[in-house]
Amino acid sequence: MADRLSALMAMKNPRTGKSYTVADVARDTGLSASAITQIKTGAKANPTLKTVEALADYFGVQTDYFTKRMDEERVRKVIAALEMLDAAENAGVQALFARASGLSDQSLEMVKAVIDTARKADGLDAPGDR
Repeated sequence: MADRLSALMAMKNPRTGKSYTVADVARDTGLSASAITQIKTGAKANPTLKTVEALADYFGVQTDYFTKRMDEERVRKVIAALEMLDAAENAGVQALFARASGLSDQSLEMVKAVIDTARKADGLDAPGDR
């Protein structure tokens, strides 16, 4: 659970444009900063269902995201989808996102490669950024 919460918190908070902080999550979920820190560091491996539901609601994921019922490949896809959704909303590219819906994994990888190339050409990504 610690790794999965950390992955969500590493994403950009749309309000600040920076990674989520423990204070952000605590304030917006009503959970204590201590509980969030304990989950994030692995000190609290089995939080209550109420806590899991609050975190899932806050980040817009299913509660299964935080359990073993969701395999790591699916977790990576959830994170990628959330990042794409944030990018689409923030950059006004909803039409591009909608057009990509339904494409095969291979085609999506091709679209991603084209976007990565364009970003590099525009100087938006430094080597090693992700």
